[in-house]
Amino acid sequence: MNRKHNKIRQELAEELAQYYLYHLRSELKKNDELIHLPTLEGRPFVETVHENIAIIQKEFPNLKEKKTRINLFKEWWKFTIRKFDVYQNPKSYEETTFKSQNRIFLFKILDIKYRSAEIRNQFSIEMDETIHRMRKAGKQISFEMIYVGETNMFPILEKIVRHSDLDSDICRKILYEQNSYIQSIAYKVIDHEIRETLKKTDEILKSILPAPIAEEVKIHGKVSPKTHKSVSILFCDLSGFTEISGKLTPELLLEELDECFSHFDKITGMHELEKIKTIGDSYMAAGGLNPTNLKLHAVNSVLCALRIQEFMRKYYLSQNRKNLPAWKIRIGIHTGPVVAGILGAQRFNYDIWGDAVNIAQRMESNGVPGKVNISRATYDLTKDFFEFEPRGKIQVKGKGELEMFFVKGIKPELSLNKFGRTPNRSFRKIYENFTSSKIDRHEDFLKESETLEI
Repeated sequence: MNRKHNKIRQELAEELAQYYLYHLRSELKKNDELIHLPTLEGRPFVETVHENIAIIQKEFPNLKEKKTRINLFKEWWKFTIRKFDVYQNPKSYEETTFKSQNRIFLFKILDIKYRSAEIRNQFSIEMDETIHRMRKAGKQISFEMIYVGETNMFPILEKIVRHSDLDSDICRKILYEQNSYIQSIAYKVIDHEIRETLKKTDEILKSILPAPIAEEVKIHGKVSPKTHKSVSILFCDLSGFTEISGKLTPELLLEELDECFSHFDKITGMHELEKIKTIGDSYMAAGGLNPTNLKLHAVNSVLCALRIQEFMRKYYLSQNRKNLPAWKIRIGIHTGPVVAGILGAQRFNYDIWGDAVNIAQRMESNGVPGKVNISRATYDLTKDFFEFEPRGKIQVKGKGELEMFFVKGIKPELSLNKFGRTPNRSFRKIYENFTSSKIDRHEDFLKESETLEI
């Protein structure tokens, strides 16, 4: 029985190869400009046709150069564009080419002839790559398109079998099994592509919105404004930016800004702060917006500020070594209540509002380049961890007198080294005592040493 089946498979493969060869020859007779257009791989389409002809003639040396009873691709295309409305203003068979379908049909023939797991594995890889390239190029491709295409091809192949001397029952089973296989592979590939696309979309959404806000947007399509009783707001401003910007080309200026702000993004992420926005040379982030870490956002914000300060110190030295202009940074932090939400319907713009934001900005503007300036409210929440230089009460426009402190660094007994930038085990122990949850999720940034190098 197996010998009979194998013989029928060989005969069926050769019969389909004859029809396939006629279609490929018809492809070469199309408009010269059309067949020389590049495929998604960058090769002229005509090259792929000659390649397929060479393969099919090598596999079936007895094929004849003759016109077949029908042009199976022309028949298939006629039914496909009629049944599937994705093809708006569809072109005729003579006005289009069939690179992807040519590869699929070549697989059909070789799969029938050899019934090889290796051929099927290779086909699966090729389909994955092809669909990925099509989606990347903005081409419309879906499982429904492939399903309809295969469904429409099946009766045409049955028709070819009926007009041959082949065993129609066995051939039909072979074709049906193969049809189901191709559809299952297409489903898996496109399902994977869709999942990857959704994953990337999710990552992009979470890069511009805090994770809980991103989830709310996905579920409800909008976000209700929320009041947060205690949030630590961090403002950074590049000192000397205006003067230096006049010495750099716009391209180089943006490069330098991007390098600094990209590092700020990494540092704020390590310390569980949310980047809120950048305005020109100003950078704003906040801690305490995420409900998973509400208690120690002030400590995290000061640690974050020290790390940013250390990065900028190295950046400044690096620029000087290269004889390039560099700016220093002023950082201000204040802790207080805010309202958070999204503005606009067309483009998400997550922001925070409240007097606490204004005071944090005053902390920055009344600071000194190279130092971290904090308010009394932030000081009260962080004094067990850091050393400070009291500045007393300073007159602030629109706010009266505000008490301020410069952060000198982590307390010596809590610091890993003399620089006061990296917490030691004692710091972590106190940190743990201040929170009811385990410290595991904070281990990465608490153990962080001098890893952000220039």
